Amino acid sequence: MNTPLRRVAIAVMVMVVALLANATYVQVIKADSLRADPRNSRILLDEYSRQRGQISTDGQVLAASVPTSDRYKYLRTYPENPAAPSSPKAYSPVTGFYSMQYGSTGLERAADSILNGSDNALFGKRFFDLVSGRDPRGGNVVTTVDPLMQQVAYDELTARGYTGSVVAIEPSTGDVLAMVSTPSYDPNRLASHDGAVSTQAWEDLNADPTKPLLNRAVSVTYP
Repeated sequence: MNTPLRRVAIAVMVMVVALLANATYVQVIKADSLRADPRNSRILLDEYSRQRGQISTDGQVLAASVPTSDRYKYLRTYPENPAAPSSPKAYSPVTGFYSMQYGSTGLERAADSILNGSDNALFGKRFFDLVSGRDPRGGNVVTTVDPLMQQVAYDELTARGYTGSVVAIEPSTGDVLAMVSTPSYDPNRLASHDGAVSTQAWEDLNADPTKPLLNRAVSVTYP
């Protein structure tokens, strides 16, 4: 083989080795982190193709997934409750948010395996969905929060312009009856499928000097 051909062969071999090395890095070494990346479109399409379970308390729905007409089949919503004086801002320290771009917090994160239906405790439910042909859906989470106590605590802190938190616990059971943090935020904007809306909400909340995203009930130590 003459010198020019040898150089070409070496260059081709180097490129092939580089391609194989890159493929190994992406498909083996980085595979887990790429699968877990919330920006992974395949992960997002899979997550949003199933109806996520509800978060509720005393019959009031605090978080639910509703059908949409876009490529992501379900939109996470945090509804106002017309039958009771409660608002998404009052409950955001409890529910947290579930966002395509910014992940999840609160119960949305802590109870994710239940809500998305992957928890081992829901094996029977998944099997029933499979054999019955029903679309798979997540399990529901029912909290111990007292709706009246939660809303009153939020309204009182807000009316006085306080920055702080209120937590009420039933001593005999350890049940959390109220968990409020103010200032608070509406998780609906962060849950939007419109990237511009959720990005603007995220930037506004992080630029706010009062730090509404900070859950002062669990993340701040008071004297």
